[in-house]
Amino acid sequence: MVYKNSFYPVVKNSGFKMEGYYVWCGSVFKENGKYYLFAARWPEETDFPWGYMKCSEIVLATTDSLDEPFEFEKVVISGRGGDYWDGMMAHNPFILKLDNEYVLFYIGTPDGRGETRAIGYATSKSLDGDWIRSEKPIKLPPNANNPALIKNDEGKLLLYYRDGYTKVYVAVADSYDSKFEVIGKDILPDGSIEDMFVYKTADGYEMIAEDADGVYTGVKKGGVIFKSKDGITWDYKNPQAAYGFDIEYDDGSSQILQRRERPMLLEDESGLYLFTTAKIGGEDILTGGQTWNMVQKIKQS
Repeated sequence: MVYKNSFYPVVKNSGFKMEGYYVWCGSVFKENGKYYLFAARWPEETDFPWGYMKCSEIVLATTDSLDEPFEFEKVVISGRGGDYWDGMMAHNPFILKLDNEYVLFYIGTPDGRGETRAIGYATSKSLDGDWIRSEKPIKLPPNANNPALIKNDEGKLLLYYRDGYTKVYVAVADSYDSKFEVIGKDILPDGSIEDMFVYKTADGYEMIAEDADGVYTGVKKGGVIFKSKDGITWDYKNPQAAYGFDIEYDDGSSQILQRRERPMLLEDESGLYLFTTAKIGGEDILTGGQTWNMVQKIKQS
């Protein structure tokens, strides 16, 4: 369980940043002692945040230790042009291993418009190999974005996404390349939610996400946790605060972030970690500044 104020100081200069680029999103997988981070980037000469709509691309970065910075490896997915669903950009990466195949889910748009955003995927036999993209996106209502997936106890895939009004939905399928059926609409109706990440617990499922308007936590864009028995029906009346914007570093310094989003968790033999994207130095909470992927170890009882 992740609770606010349950973190170790952030190791200074850990995480992932790129000079000349806004870095956002982030999905991590560990294999053979190495951490693979799939992140989104777009040039700083565009703007933040909306520059991503026209030129975001997904990159791979790796590290052997979460106390060390991730190093850029290569561009994995970028806009492929033409009338493809991801012709202009690729964003919101989410990596998953299904059987002996890696599936990288992401959003794209053919023309840079929000209403044409769609969720699709690419597959590979290795994390640092070549990726084969889906020719068409997953068939979902318009403006589906922020994909997050988990395999449930019955072996089916649950896909969580939000629409253009930051309302959250859940769809189910037998496999990533079969038809997804929407089985839950507006599953967190009291407020606006973004950037969902769902994981299993001893009691069922939990979701860590961004409380976009602060309805659930009292903190706009703060972190929030919801619980569910089956991954479909969620207890949104008893949310818990997950994280805030005040950061302590291992050298004794501190920082107040302007923005913190895209949470995900990773647990291995060295502990439990929260990954988020972070922003400082912009004109306001929404625009400009410097961005990076941040790694923070969680205290466990």
